[in-house]
Amino acid sequence: MWFSIIITLMLAGLLAVLLIQWQRGRSGGAAAPREGNAAFTDRVPGTLTLTGVADKPIEGDKNHQAFCTVSGTITGPDTAPTDVYGRFVMPMSSAWPQIGDQVPVTYKPGKAESTWQIAGSIGGGPGTSGPDLRKH
Repeated sequence: MWFSIIITLMLAGLLAVLLIQWQRGRSGGAAAPREGNAAFTDRVPGTLTLTGVADKPIEGDKNHQAFCTVSGTITGPDTAPTDVYGRFVMPMSSAWPQIGDQVPVTYKPGKAESTWQIAGSIGGGPGTSGPDLRKH
């Protein structure tokens, strides 16, 4: 009798945990910064000036994409100029970023090196829009 009750409670608890994780997964993921989004309320905008860009490969993977590693310096409020790097998945059809490009980013004040994220597009040069990327 007690064994059946314990097993039933354990299964109910497991089901509750799975439902909670499933709900988190549906609302999680990479969100774009927007007003009212709690994930971005403590972030500030900045600019990443690219100082290094990996060469564009001749061909991409089966999805026509390739990794692009960039390095640069983040400047903005609440932080000294900070050197960072990141790796992104780029569509082969898009313009490859170039040294000197300025990319909008967001970061937590005082933690730009470890919390920065692309806030717009990268690549394409001045006046053009490249793909919307996320760090990998």
